[in-house]
Amino acid sequence: MTARTAEVAVFAGLRGPARTFSYLVPDELDLLPGHLVRVGLGQRAVAGVVISLDGVPARELRPVDSLVHPLPLLRAHQLALAAWIAERYRCGLADAVRAMLPPALASRARGSKLGAARGERSEPVFTIAPAGRAALDGGTRFGARQLITLRALAGGASAARELAEVGGTLDAARALARRGLAVEGRRAVRRIPAEFALTEDDRMRDVPATGAQAEAIAAIIAALGTGRGFLLHGVTASGKTEVYMRVAAEALARGTGVVVLVPEIVLTPQVVARFVARFGERVALLHSALSAGERFDEWRRVLDGAADIVIGSRSALFAPLERVGLVIVDEEQEPSYKQESDPRYHAVDVALELGRISGAAVVLGSATPRVVTYHAARSASLAILDLPTRVSDLHLPPTTTVDLRLELRSGNRSTLSTALRTALVETVRRGEQAILFLNRRGFATIVLCRDCGYVVKCPACDIPYTFHADGTLVCHRCGRRQARGPERCPACGSPRIRQLGVGTQRVEEEVRATVPTARVIRLDRDAVRAKGAHAVAYQKMRSGEAQVMVGTQMLAKGLDLPGVTLVGVVNADTILNLPDFTAAERTFDLLTQVLGRSGRGPAGGRGILQTYLPDHYAIRAAAAHDYAAFAESELAARERFGYPPFGRLVVLATQARRLETVVRRSDELAGWLREAAAADAEVLGPAPAFAAKRAGNHRAQIILRGVHPDRLLDRVRISDEWTVDVDPVTLLG
Repeated sequence: MTARTAEVAVFAGLRGPARTFSYLVPDELDLLPGHLVRVGLGQRAVAGVVISLDGVPARELRPVDSLVHPLPLLRAHQLALAAWIAERYRCGLADAVRAMLPPALASRARGSKLGAARGERSEPVFTIAPAGRAALDGGTRFGARQLITLRALAGGASAARELAEVGGTLDAARALARRGLAVEGRRAVRRIPAEFALTEDDRMRDVPATGAQAEAIAAIIAALGTGRGFLLHGVTASGKTEVYMRVAAEALARGTGVVVLVPEIVLTPQVVARFVARFGERVALLHSALSAGERFDEWRRVLDGAADIVIGSRSALFAPLERVGLVIVDEEQEPSYKQESDPRYHAVDVALELGRISGAAVVLGSATPRVVTYHAARSASLAILDLPTRVSDLHLPPTTTVDLRLELRSGNRSTLSTALRTALVETVRRGEQAILFLNRRGFATIVLCRDCGYVVKCPACDIPYTFHADGTLVCHRCGRRQARGPERCPACGSPRIRQLGVGTQRVEEEVRATVPTARVIRLDRDAVRAKGAHAVAYQKMRSGEAQVMVGTQMLAKGLDLPGVTLVGVVNADTILNLPDFTAAERTFDLLTQVLGRSGRGPAGGRGILQTYLPDHYAIRAAAAHDYAAFAESELAARERFGYPPFGRLVVLATQARRLETVVRRSDELAGWLREAAAADAEVLGPAPAFAAKRAGNHRAQIILRGVHPDRLLDRVRISDEWTVDVDPVTLLG
């Protein structure tokens, strides 16, 4: 047999440029691209994936040690996608391949075979024995609990939760088994986290689709197998999820798999819960909230064909489905779809490429799509499908804009305007619910000396500490904490050092003072650190146990609360003035999403939007629920300065402990780039990063802006001291 070589991407924690390595293929190994193998690397034996098979080796090579799993772990479409990611985002092919496999794979593949899923749990089950039936008929004496349990077993109950529903217990069932009146066994059970368990029936399963939904469903089904992309542009509560599920059912009926991406799975539990309720064990969950072992187990279920619907965040795109028929990206505008470490891919662009490679239809769903996506739909790169109205004849909430400048002139220095305070009191009095949104955690945003202007900052990041209600100072960038703030100014010794600005804790305190009878809960990263805390807060609102929810952008999506009739935006401007090309877009998106939490029930709803900039186009459009008006204004601004979609961006970033090192390194690279730039890209910088210091490191960046900045990267070698972020979603990294 002619000798062959295999190009292998190894998983060895290598630093620097990720490379593949060539190995000789032994005659006894029938290798294919995508196979997981064991190979020697230096003095170690490591796992790796075969990328390609080539001809006769040009030099003497080490042989592949062994084949770990008889079937390729990466399908042909995944290898093609990895190659595209490596080229598009300027990363090593091995990095792209590594992203497609679960983190625990290397540890599960230590021997000569791939470990099985360990997450198969079991639970005790019981059946009534013939002696048990005879005992019920013959008047045998039992304790009350055993009698209830035995009768439940006779009625068909078997598991602990079924016994508990009728007053039986697991202990009583085991006691009956010891007496020979019942038989104990075990059965496998896959636990779905509580936050993804739908507490009510899947009511929408048999509800006729609206006209707009039916048109969207028909168009997507007709495109299955074509690789075509769609923008499903639907207002909040317009029924996008139901469109997803009905198209998914058709894709499954055709024998193909489905990938559903959600931005943050913990913040969108209802989408996941509805898929689980409708498709059951066919659903696999892949997301960062799972442990490494749990993610491996879910991935293995997909590999083995036990699940053909994959739901999760970015990395769910890389699930090993044999055939992909449909890819859905819900809330496609979310910045969390951008990976912030190598490979720095954007999941929306990768999803569209996966569709082109595999023939899968790709659906991007949003009430507030990125203007880049909207522009692509208008230019026919994507087909646009509109859901312009809410289901069940519900109306979008009318929104009142409050000018906070006028509130200050009238003497109101509270965080709540007169209009919002009055509306909140009335809402609680009627027994309805309210949501108050402010995109800042903590009690106060800075601690400042009123005499000399000194601001207390995190020493590692050089940004202001946030003051919390318990007296601690917290850096929301690196997490550093200080037990309490200074009583006197460290700079001038003045005792006039005060907390300024407004955070969610302060709003919560003011709400409690305004409506003392209301049950108030807070939803931000500080309040929901525990696993499942987000789901608990949601259930408190859903059940009516809480009346007012105060929170950050965590409450802007995924909450379907029919009892909410008032949404108040405490300050709409927190993002608007940031030095970033997406500031207006993020503001419009957040405001539209949070205002859309109101009016989802028969009582209707309203919104109150507080701002210092009532005439800004993003504020006006959000209050009017007018996406088209916003997109026209934003696209005009982007075109004027060559920002996406009218140009592309690349951010080159570096950091070091010494500022002098960063300055020297940045000036040197910027000079080389300008010499080679030609007409492909404009070189902006170098300049300090928005967070100029983080965790003790000084940071700087260079921005390439133009039609083809990637061509400039081909002409200038970028050292490992720099990170390369192609198509960033923000310049505030």
